Amino acid sequence: MKDRWALLLASAGAIGILQSRAGLAHHSFAAHYDLDREITFAGIVTDYRFINPHVLILLETTAEDGRVVEWIAEAGSPTLYRRMNMGLQSDSLGAGDAITVAGHPSRFNENDMHLTTLVFPDGREMTFENAQAAGR
Repeated sequence: MKDRWALLLASAGAIGILQSRAGLAHHSFAAHYDLDREITFAGIVTDYRFINPHVLILLETTAEDGRVVEWIAEAGSPTLYRRMNMGLQSDSLGAGDAITVAGHPSRFNENDMHLTTLVFPDGREMTFENAQAAGR
């Protein structure tokens, strides 16, 4: 009976360790975004979502061939921006705003990026730092 409890506790511990590693992998910045590339383009905001777990800016740009291309630009947690008064708030952008974005493109999802720079309609510029991208 004593061996059964030891086996049960060891199994539960192993499952906990594996689940915590899976959680870290889920949020791996370098696995999802290409840190060796950065793209920049101007576009029009179609939707702005200041929601957890990440701020999302949906925007449209026009490709060289004239097609309208929809993009998703992802930033960090809105909680962080609120707490640290970092200049990005729930009313910072709206549909129809003309902005310029720069960021790391997704390795998996076409037209998906993680923001490094946002230029607001009034010309203000905000930079975003990701600790994983910076190697911390």
